Amino acid sequence: RLEKFYSKSMGIIPTEMQQAVHITCLCLILVAFCKVHGETQKPCEELKCSYHGPAIHFPFRIKDRHPDHCGYPGFVVSCNDRKETVLELPTIPVKLSVESINYERQKMYLYDPDNCLVAKLIEIRNMSFSPFYVIDTQNITLFNCSSLVMQHEGLDPNPNYPVAAPCLRSPGHQVYAVDSAGHVEALQSCTKMYNVFSVPYYFQGEQAALFRWSKPNCTECDAEGKKCRLKTSDTNNEIECVLDLRKANMSKWNGIGYGYHGNMSLN
Repeated sequence: RLEKFYSKSMGIIPTEMQQAVHITCLCLILVAFCKVHGETQKPCEELKCSYHGPAIHFPFRIKDRHPDHCGYPGFVVSCNDRKETVLELPTIPVKLSVESINYERQKMYLYDPDNCLVAKLIEIRNMSFSPFYVIDTQNITLFNCSSLVMQHEGLDPNPNYPVAAPCLRSPGHQVYAVDSAGHVEALQSCTKMYNVFSVPYYFQGEQAALFRWSKPNCTECDAEGKKCRLKTSDTNNEIECVLDLRKANMSKWNGIGYGYHGNMSLN
């Protein structure tokens, strides 16, 4: 008792209490550090506009749901009221939705939710799609028809069959687009309107157009099983490959599970 009284009166804290105080201070410092850095560098989650929609992660980000640093400049999508993934490109006046994204091959398929893709591609054919580009273009011819025309079904690598453009029709008349070197015999009863040159290539059966990007090039990160992101201390939009903690944790838990079941089988 005298020893305890002497320790308290002299301001000497026992070793256990000193350790507890040190640990508490360290925890408070770590919490403050994480809070400060969390506000400036929030985590970048993989998100979707809908259950069946494309997964969105770097270089893309969802407007108003991802922080700016989660995406590369120009790679912005948004979710509309129908939970469709809409590409946000200020250089073009039309809205196209994202059907799918292949991150490994750096390409995506765009479609028109209003089912008039060919008309929108005609409208934007001479505009900049930066940071995206199209590899192939095609020349098409528009026809005005007084009756419905049989269209080709399915994904055809050579879209030579008529494609309806319902947004261009008028009462009692349908408008069809066809590759200028394609099956125009199906439109013999129709009136030719005009030719349109250098329209972005589209798959008429799926009503989807293929767009690609070359920068940023995250293929090396994907090949190494790592995540691609903007360098945190760089203002030149340089990217870096970092460990994908989600994949690492999954591998870790799979390893633990394997070891556990292995021990069970040995016993």
